[in-house]
Amino acid sequence: MSFSGLKTALLRARDALVAEKGGITVQDRRDLCAAFQAAVSDVLAEKSRRALAACAGASLSGFAVAGGVAANRAVRARLEEVAAAAGVPFLAPPLALCTDNAAMIAYAGIELHRVGRRDGMDLAARPRWPLDRRAPALVGGGRKGAKA
Repeated sequence: MSFSGLKTALLRARDALVAEKGGITVQDRRDLCAAFQAAVSDVLAEKSRRALAACAGASLSGFAVAGGVAANRAVRARLEEVAAAAGVPFLAPPLALCTDNAAMIAYAGIELHRVGRRDGMDLAARPRWPLDRRAPALVGGGRKGAKA
């Protein structure tokens, strides 16, 4: 999921405060950060609720959350609530093991290297590229705009 629009809205709100007050206070920063966290939590909770609802009737062993997002206690709490409401166990690593996705991508690369998978230096990097070549193409392959 991309939160670029939300980040832009946050920057505009900050800029408006700066223009209005000539700067921002520590409390302004706290309020902006809290609002951003609440908005991200709301979006992730709603999308997760919809995903679990789409799986209603399926035998789910749990709802797993990992990576940096699972380290945010407010987001994690909201997702735990969503899982509980759906009657699905919530699964997440201990907070100390919730790292940025870059670490998980690096680990996936190690595993692919270990089994002999190699790509040349001419490989074009692309967001949302599935690690499993048998996986169906993902919606929104990241190809848009001037950089595509």
